[in-house]
Amino acid sequence: MNGHQPVSRWTVSIASMIIALSTVGHATAQESANGGTPVEAAQAATTVHEFNITAQPLASALNLFGRQAGLQVSFDSALVSGAQAKAVRGTMRSDVALQELLRDSDVTGQITSDGIVVLFRDTDPQATMIDPVVVEGERQVVSSDYDGYVAYRSRSGTKTGTSIMRTPQAVNVITKDEIEDKGATTVTQALEYTPGVISQYGNTDLRHDWLSVRGFVPGRYMDGLRLSFGARGYAQPKIEPYGLEQIEVLKGPSSVLYGQNSPGGLLNMQSKRPTAESLREVFVQYGSYNHREAGFDVGGAATEDGTLQFRLTGVGRMADAQADYVSEDRVFIAPALTWQPTDETRLTILTQYQKIEADGGGAPPALPASGTLWDNPSYSLGPSTYIGEPDYDRFTNEQMSAGYEFEHKFNDTWEFKQNLRVGNVDTYTQRVQAGALVGNSLIRYAWAFPEESTTVNVDNQLISRFSTGDINHTVLGGVDYLWEDSAYDESFVSPLTQTTVGSLDLTDIVYTGDATTPPLSTTVRQDRYQVGFYLQEEANIDNWTVLLGGRYDLARATTDTTTVSTGVTSTAKQDDNAFSGRAGLVYEFDNGFAPYASYAQSFTPTSGSDRSGAPFDPTEGEQFELGVRYQPENTNSLITVSAYQLTQTNVLTPDPVNTSFRTQTGEVRVRGIEVEGKANLDNGIELSASYSLSDSEVTKANANSSNVTTKGKEQPFIPRHQAAAWVGYNFQQADLAGLGIGGGARFIGSSYGDANNLYQAPGVTLFDAALHYDLGHNWQQLAGTSLSLTANNLLDEEYISTCISATGCYYGNGRTVMATLKYRW
Repeated sequence: MNGHQPVSRWTVSIASMIIALSTVGHATAQESANGGTPVEAAQAATTVHEFNITAQPLASALNLFGRQAGLQVSFDSALVSGAQAKAVRGTMRSDVALQELLRDSDVTGQITSDGIVVLFRDTDPQATMIDPVVVEGERQVVSSDYDGYVAYRSRSGTKTGTSIMRTPQAVNVITKDEIEDKGATTVTQALEYTPGVISQYGNTDLRHDWLSVRGFVPGRYMDGLRLSFGARGYAQPKIEPYGLEQIEVLKGPSSVLYGQNSPGGLLNMQSKRPTAESLREVFVQYGSYNHREAGFDVGGAATEDGTLQFRLTGVGRMADAQADYVSEDRVFIAPALTWQPTDETRLTILTQYQKIEADGGGAPPALPASGTLWDNPSYSLGPSTYIGEPDYDRFTNEQMSAGYEFEHKFNDTWEFKQNLRVGNVDTYTQRVQAGALVGNSLIRYAWAFPEESTTVNVDNQLISRFSTGDINHTVLGGVDYLWEDSAYDESFVSPLTQTTVGSLDLTDIVYTGDATTPPLSTTVRQDRYQVGFYLQEEANIDNWTVLLGGRYDLARATTDTTTVSTGVTSTAKQDDNAFSGRAGLVYEFDNGFAPYASYAQSFTPTSGSDRSGAPFDPTEGEQFELGVRYQPENTNSLITVSAYQLTQTNVLTPDPVNTSFRTQTGEVRVRGIEVEGKANLDNGIELSASYSLSDSEVTKANANSSNVTTKGKEQPFIPRHQAAAWVGYNFQQADLAGLGIGGGARFIGSSYGDANNLYQAPGVTLFDAALHYDLGHNWQQLAGTSLSLTANNLLDEEYISTCISATGCYYGNGRTVMATLKYRW
């Protein structure tokens, strides 16, 4: 295993920044704790939110109003005893929603200019004041998008902030609270309890988050804008979960709002943003595989009037990995600034920088199926087995991005938004990998493949909210643009002819130490862009929501591939136009049930050409989905059940006339049922449960030159069954106050890793656990200090996550335990 590494300069810098930041902002924090500035209070009353409150007892409705408006609400229960709240649905100002909520009761209320909520009976001229709540010690920012594990709205589903209950397509949201409680250190780990989402390589890769959604690789977005990918898919940013507010998975085709995407869905990660409320947090962490980490998250008002707000988030990490000789050093910093000169105008600047340096190539090398998936009498290859070359293998990733989100409300009807980001990802990888197995001797090859990608994204949105009779309309019109320039260089020689590294005897692994970088063999230069024009209508008619959307895309790409040995460059040009549509219908019953139905389309450009030289058309996807959501009254919970069928057409398959070429007559179909439920109960219990049943099949495919076809085979990375459940409990008893425990179980069914279904990873059940304690509950001098202990794969189950070939098997992560000390003030 790796030895201890000296503390690097950036680690000292991170520690210094934490110490310096711990003295910042006490005055601002105290001001926020006592109600905030008058400007903030006025904004609280006039800020527009999406409200979704059913008719119910007024006490519970007021609590729900507070969560959805991002306000803390406290009141005398006697004042509202027996009173009923009117249903409130739609996008409106907080003060308007409050009056609508109270309309059928004899209670009147208002949000004063001092940020105080006043409630009084119509017959009583003396108002009953609700005193502001002052939270001493630990403070957390309240989000109007979610409460605990339960999210109320998605930024991805419609781009207009529509509540999840009124979105006619499956959306899974993993909140910051859930990420923190389960101790997730990667995006892949944060999604382990999400139905229909599979980690392709067992969460052991330090370079990328390899995932599939409903059987397809999802598009990856940050703050609604597409992330870099590169010409060959290696110039991808590795997203730091500590820098995220939430992760959203929009299931099924999503091209109507986002352009080219796979039919399985997309992943949209929301960055932490500046807050008017003061936030101060620092932490240190130690765990398995010599994991050492420190970080901070600070934010709040930067000016007395609250018009300027900031957020600064940072992480420094050094850690080894499950596999021998694999380790990483990482630094992440994300400054953000919001300027809101008026209630109608807001500009948020989001930036981040991250650098990863990883020995061992950044990930465990793929292992042979013999000795891992299948028993071998001569040797056994465990999770720590490393078949690369320690002195040769390495990986670096330097990524940076800068952009802004601009919003301006012209009046109560019209609103304009523009989101823009420029990003760059520069990666370098060199590794020794398995090429073939001859007896007990593993033939290896050395290669290197740096890739760099620069992207520019801009999304312009014009939103109109108006009414015609009893119909409330939200119309979205948009134009977005994506440009990406990529450069990929590959140094590679066929494993059967190379002389750059020696073979490895798997019965007694001794590294040869002779690996050298092969000569440069291939260069790829790619320039691509996409322009999309989209229009969407959401019509609310009483309890009905009708959603219609359409989009037209222009996608262009030019790829120059040069074979260095011959100097020959081949140029492939793609020129694709595509229309995508979506239609959906939701009916929200007053008892909390909301059934929905939808149809959606997607497209993905396909590189290459057929035997006549004609470029391939994009693959196309379509999905039919039926579902129902349930939000029980008087509870903070949400249950979703969905059934879907999605089909991908124009899939490449061997050309029956000449199998050296391919044609687009292939087709893949996936059918499934997904269930997810999340709840935060008043007795301190937090719940998360999910299940998915998936049936995939290649419905059309031609035979290859060996007369072998994939027709009738299953799609890789789709287990038939997947289930997960997590239960957390925060003790309510006085002598145990501040203590919380949690535990979960995950079942991942067996799945194939290759198109021919030759390599099947068996199913596995894994257990997780968490323990956390707020020291300030019993020791006032430690207010704001907390300890947590999390364990992933608690029983240290050894399992194969996937096998993609005879020399391409990967273990899932073994037991990982993390201890965290955190201080908030």
